[in-house]
Amino acid sequence: MTEKLYDADAYGKEFDATVLRVTDYKGKTAYILDRTFFFPEEGGQTPDRGTINGFEVTDVKIDGEDICHFIDGTLKEGETVHGVIDFEHRFRNMQCHSAEHIFSGLVFSRFGFNNVGFHLSDNSATMDYDGFLSDDDIDALELEANRIIFENRRIIAEYPDKQTLSAMSYRSKKELSGAVRIVTVEGVDVCACCAPHVHLTGEIGIFKVVSHEKYKGGVRVHYLAGFRALEDYRNKQNALSSISETLSLKSGDEADGVKNLSEEYRKLKFESVSLLNRIVLANFEKERDLKADYLLHVGGPEEIPVLDQSARQARNMCGSFSLFAGSDDNGYRFVVEGNGLDAAKAGSILREKYGAKCGGKDNSLRGSIDLKSEEIKDIFRELSFLSV
Repeated sequence: MTEKLYDADAYGKEFDATVLRVTDYKGKTAYILDRTFFFPEEGGQTPDRGTINGFEVTDVKIDGEDICHFIDGTLKEGETVHGVIDFEHRFRNMQCHSAEHIFSGLVFSRFGFNNVGFHLSDNSATMDYDGFLSDDDIDALELEANRIIFENRRIIAEYPDKQTLSAMSYRSKKELSGAVRIVTVEGVDVCACCAPHVHLTGEIGIFKVVSHEKYKGGVRVHYLAGFRALEDYRNKQNALSSISETLSLKSGDEADGVKNLSEEYRKLKFESVSLLNRIVLANFEKERDLKADYLLHVGGPEEIPVLDQSARQARNMCGSFSLFAGSDDNGYRFVVEGNGLDAAKAGSILREKYGAKCGGKDNSLRGSIDLKSEEIKDIFRELSFLSV
């Protein structure tokens, strides 16, 4: 049985311990110590980082009453070891987890919804609730959570005796037996929890909901807290500053500037597509084979966006045609249509003989083919295989 030092001291950084056992855990070598500050992957939270005897701790799992340490090195049973926690990583997890208790406590007291899922990794944090929260609900909860953080309320982690525990009302995701660790955020939340927490809400710094969406009949909330929220703010501020500099905008005008730029882009794109389509059809006209009443045009990759549009207009110019857009290096996309075209037969020939990927029905065929432009022109000028 491993003594969980983090239960009594969430701020502990170093410890000495004895290796009780070296064992196999799902095909990996695990080291069981008599005591540890390393919090394992548990309660929806990723494990602590750090070193044992200078070896990197790659993972920490809980197995019954044992805590399994996985390291980039070798230890011996009975050996005395020295462990060092990566406290910056630990503290960031503490900030995020304590923030979750505040928010979930508010959700439960105001709406009666339960936290039915929690995930805290190094890059993200999510909370799942079994009821729907609107945008306004989440905004109000976020503001109240930050008020509680700024009030610097106490957070207490303890193991109440059986009599005290039986009289308590607390949140829990599952039925619990034996000793139950209770984390209390003063005046906000009482919840069963195994993880380390900050002592005062002010240590969280700030809480920010990043996004939320409907999830399994309820809602999933993505959030950040503490240093991770600060990093996110800095990244977004840097992005806004870059936008301002690129577009020569004043700070605060980025949204309007991007909106105006987007509108201008849509107008230019429409004009560009219209012009490109006219060019395609003009070049297409040069390819007209008056005797066969058949049009063939092979264009570059810039013509791919107007392929279908040009095909629609080509129908008014000629009864049968083939349009290609792409390059000799990357292949071509195509539209083939013709009066009397057997699309199924033509598609079969193109697939089997030329490796095309295509399909269609009636007198219309679409797909892609990996041939050179001159090969395409030679093949598609011979139209006998296209007709019934």
